[in-house]
Amino acid sequence: MRHLKAILFSALVMFSLISCKEDAIENTNAIWLWSTHMKEAPLQEWAEKGIGHVLLNEAAFWKYDQEEVLAFAQDCKAHGIRPHVWFQCFGRNKQWTFPVDEQTKTLKQEYFDDMIQRAEGYIKAGFEGIHLDYVRFCGNAHKFNFPETGLTGVGVITECCRQMYTAVKSINPDAILSAALMPEIDSEYRYGQRPSEMNKWLDVLMPMIYRYDYYGENKTTEWVSGLTRWFVENKGDAQVWVGIQTYSVNLEDKTPIPLDADAIMKECDIIKAAGAEGVALFRHGLGTLPDMTDYFAR
Repeated sequence: MRHLKAILFSALVMFSLISCKEDAIENTNAIWLWSTHMKEAPLQEWAEKGIGHVLLNEAAFWKYDQEEVLAFAQDCKAHGIRPHVWFQCFGRNKQWTFPVDEQTKTLKQEYFDDMIQRAEGYIKAGFEGIHLDYVRFCGNAHKFNFPETGLTGVGVITECCRQMYTAVKSINPDAILSAALMPEIDSEYRYGQRPSEMNKWLDVLMPMIYRYDYYGENKTTEWVSGLTRWFVENKGDAQVWVGIQTYSVNLEDKTPIPLDADAIMKECDIIKAAGAEGVALFRHGLGTLPDMTDYFAR
């Protein structure tokens, strides 16, 4: 009987976590912020132009004193902007950690536990979201399908989202868990990302639909619109905030060309028309920010 009660209690807790998925995010405009730019972030300008979320790279905690980073988070909130930690999962500095032990063909749970402990610490310290980046394999997810243990590349990435979601929401049910997704619709074979499974454990899907210099070419607006619609169709109860560039690229020498405010807004118009609920701008330091106040609420 005790065992049955424990199972029922666990099921109730899990149901309550899923039920609390944030579905009324008031502002859905976000911007990615490198750690090196933290001290120059124009929070007042962002607030005036409708930016509601800052995704601060986790490296800030290693570059600056913790007190400085926490003060930045509080400053964001004072401006009405929700601070998130832009969190590297399995890739960092062009180095990859495979989340699976190839000998035992099981999850590297200790690695997962370390990530979760870091994320929990950021939420407890006052950050209001965790943004999962590199929550994927580096192109070889299909090589980690082990029928004998029931493990698959897709299962590994989904499990990472599930464990993160459960941990973060248990501390702050209003915290936002989001993830950067590769733009390919067949990304599960290479990267282990299946949006239709990950959406159960994410508040926001952020597909990186970067059309400039995509594998050496500039993609069309139709490409952006079509991919956006696909993610919207596979979002489940999550929202879709499309990641777009604030710059184009010179294809000859690969130098970035900052976009003006009108050009960035035209990119937003494309994804909004395709059903996206929000936008994530990559990145601060390039391009002229348009006024996006209440843009997705119009």
